[in-house]
Amino acid sequence: MVGGKLDDIDKKILNKLQQDARISMGKLAGLVNVTQTPVAERINKLEEHGFIGRYVTLLDRNKAGRPVLVNLFVKLDPQTSETLEKFEDVVKMLPEIQAVFVVSGAWNFILHVSARSPQDYFTFLMDHISALSFVTQTDSAFVLKECKSYGPIVL
Repeated sequence: MVGGKLDDIDKKILNKLQQDARISMGKLAGLVNVTQTPVAERINKLEEHGFIGRYVTLLDRNKAGRPVLVNLFVKLDPQTSETLEKFEDVVKMLPEIQAVFVVSGAWNFILHVSARSPQDYFTFLMDHISALSFVTQTDSAFVLKECKSYGPIVL
């Protein structure tokens, strides 16, 4: 990395890490044609500069007992910074929610919610989202098939 900008080797490292964050340093070094020590140093710099936010393990929802995935669209009223902030604080604490997006258009938020069953999702929706006084409208879209999930950002 030169001056906070990625070079081709940095991009190769990031692409490989997105495919497999547990790849060994030796294998990664071989794939990007650099020895292990400089690869480790590059990864440290990429972390320090915020290119790598965190390392995660993605679970299979079915095997984890949460096969139902729902895109939940939420509208708030009033649409003030304070209300948006309150809602964000609430949804960040709910483990059923895998992702939260503030969006433009007819809705304020899109949430990705996983549940054990449609009934569990309904209970979650009523108890945790619709119960909030500033939530004025919701719409739920049940995912029928997941074609691609959390793909890498190709550099």
